Amino acid sequence: MSVRLPSGLPRPGLPLQGPAKEKAEKAQQPGEAKTPGKATGKGVPAKGGPAVKGGAAKGASGKGGAEQSGPQDGMDSARSGEAERNEGGGARAAQQQGGMAAGTSRGAAGPGSLEQPPPPTAQTAPAVPQQPPPLVAPQVDVAPQFARQPAASQSANERTASDGQSQDAARQALEGRAKLRVAVLNRLHRGLTEVEKKLSAFLANPGRQGVVTLPVVLSESSVTHEWWKSANAVPEDRAYLAQALGEPGSVDDATLLGTLREEVRQAFAEFPRTPAGIEARRAYDAVLQKYEAARIQPVISGHDTGPLVEECARLGLAYGKDFTRSLLLAPWMLAISQSPDEGSKTQVMVAGLTLPQLGALVGHLRQLNPLLSNAQLRALLLRASTDMKLALRKVLGQQEVEQVQALARQLLRLQAVQHLTV
Repeated sequence: MSVRLPSGLPRPGLPLQGPAKEKAEKAQQPGEAKTPGKATGKGVPAKGGPAVKGGAAKGASGKGGAEQSGPQDGMDSARSGEAERNEGGGARAAQQQGGMAAGTSRGAAGPGSLEQPPPPTAQTAPAVPQQPPPLVAPQVDVAPQFARQPAASQSANERTASDGQSQDAARQALEGRAKLRVAVLNRLHRGLTEVEKKLSAFLANPGRQGVVTLPVVLSESSVTHEWWKSANAVPEDRAYLAQALGEPGSVDDATLLGTLREEVRQAFAEFPRTPAGIEARRAYDAVLQKYEAARIQPVISGHDTGPLVEECARLGLAYGKDFTRSLLLAPWMLAISQSPDEGSKTQVMVAGLTLPQLGALVGHLRQLNPLLSNAQLRALLLRASTDMKLALRKVLGQQEVEQVQALARQLLRLQAVQHLTV
């Protein structure tokens, strides 16, 4: 019979008590020498004695009785077990005793059994120490599970880190937009305050024409262009702008400009409600009312026609009139519109002329009729740019310019007659 050793034990065949004992074991198995004494209980032949090692050899060669062989075998087994326990082979000793018992049962048939070849015990089976196949399969199946578990944990850690990074990015984007919002609000307050100061300075020495042109436009498009032109020119400024708006560094121009436009639009909507915006607008309106009393007509451009309009057209970004509409528009202002249908009776806007041309026309009307007030002047221009029969607005061309001049002269005659009758 063959005995299968469990895995993890020392290899069978290695010496347990030194090289000398290993040579004796190769000469004859100890189980065969002990077998006669245990089986017969009588004397052992002389030829069996020299082949026995340790205490078993002494018992067999002396008296050969069962009384001597039994205790000597027990001592030999005890010593062998102790040596194996010292080398971590307790289980091996048990298997070796099992092999000895098998030899004893065979030796009970007669003394001739001593010359039979030794049974295939654990010591003579070198192929036994290999691990059985069933033990390998669980190791192969279990290993990927442990390999996947750290991967899952790592994936969870990566998700946690990515969530933290996304939260940090969102927080930084909010902070960047808040800073940009404050910067735009400060820009609007500064722009409106500067215009008010310039108008106040000019009012101290107005001149004789009774008109002042302001080539200043404070619109969403003009303010957006101030940030956009720097981002287009300097890569570092573009990266900073993208970071402030919460956009990646590889964002395209259309997306980045659209995000910037939206942030500027919200700042324009918020500015009139801020305390600083309310105060700046109040001072601006107050100086315009002084111009109204002094019969000096301010003329401005109602919309921005700067380079950002072309940039939006290039990138395919649509925009409305509010995007280019100037914040400086007021009821006391005369402005140039983009289309004839824009404007109203309270906010007069005309189309078809440039800012210098409209300023020159207002100055010429002042010369034709020095008695014109600002309100009368705006009313004449509104009537000249409106088709009374169709009730439609029209572009102010040469014919309309001549018509408004004729209206100014006619109004002068009426005013003169009124003064004569009074």
